[in-house]
Amino acid sequence: MKTTDQKYNLHTSLGHLASRFSRAVVKRLNSELVKHQLPITPEQYLLLGQLWDSNGLPQGALAEKTAKDKTTMARLAAGLEERGLIVRLPSPGDARERLLYLTDAGKDLMDQATALAKAIVEEAQQGIGDEELERCRDVLRRAYANLLK
Repeated sequence: MKTTDQKYNLHTSLGHLASRFSRAVVKRLNSELVKHQLPITPEQYLLLGQLWDSNGLPQGALAEKTAKDKTTMARLAAGLEERGLIVRLPSPGDARERLLYLTDAGKDLMDQATALAKAIVEEAQQGIGDEELERCRDVLRRAYANLLK
């Protein structure tokens, strides 16, 4: 029988530690994007990154992949489209659905932003071995999957 009278400890909470790490990365990425005068936010970088991996995704699928609601995704996409970083085109199978594509300007910006993001992650991983990093990734993937059940 589990006891529930143990005090919650932030220093051992997987959720707290993952959230704290994520906020630190986002804060640093935002700072670097501003410093290098790249006209996107970390939130927009996340959307562009999904297109970088799979160009031509439906807007609804992007919302799901980035854990954003459809209204937020539409707002993010509109802002990126205004800057010429993406285009939204009707889906051949359903004219109501919009497929998002990186433009050449979006690809160029992603080259620069991704170099910044990689440098941040490399700094964060200093002194941590490959085996430890893979174990950490595996635990986070499994914990995330558990919440989707």
